[in-house]
Amino acid sequence: MLYEILAVVCGGVVGFAATWKFVSTGLKEEKKKEEEIRKAKISSISTAVERKVAESRMAKPPSDLSEFVNYLSDKYILGEITILTPEGLPVVSNSSTAEEDAAIAPEILRVARRLLNSNRIVLSGEDSRILVMQANPDVILHAKIARDISKKEMDRIRDEINMVMEGLI
Repeated sequence: MLYEILAVVCGGVVGFAATWKFVSTGLKEEKKKEEEIRKAKISSISTAVERKVAESRMAKPPSDLSEFVNYLSDKYILGEITILTPEGLPVVSNSSTAEEDAAIAPEILRVARRLLNSNRIVLSGEDSRILVMQANPDVILHAKIARDISKKEMDRIRDEINMVMEGLI
């Protein structure tokens, strides 16, 4: 009687363990496939955006900085943009929280320099991302973005900011 009870209990435990292993393996494979599909979608969107950005050129220089910020926002599919000084003084913005953006951007950039030895960083959250980048020694860009952005796009944004700032200053 005791052996029968032990056999049933051991059989149940072994059956549960085997089933659990198969189910967890299947879930991992499913997550991996979903991640691959997500990366493929992001890649196709990024490629399309990069192609659009590469083809489009500034028809005429902007008449003022607010026009330039709107141009950058439209061209690179960025959300709210704030251009500021390294001291945290906003130069121009189309953001609803320009003062907050200008206050935190220099600190985020200092942390990026100290930890990552980089002059740009993208902070990712659940639904949004924040790009903070040093365009030149006098200008920092803080942008709220809703998509992944490539290094090539960041370089183009930096170059356009430098080109416009040289023309207006």
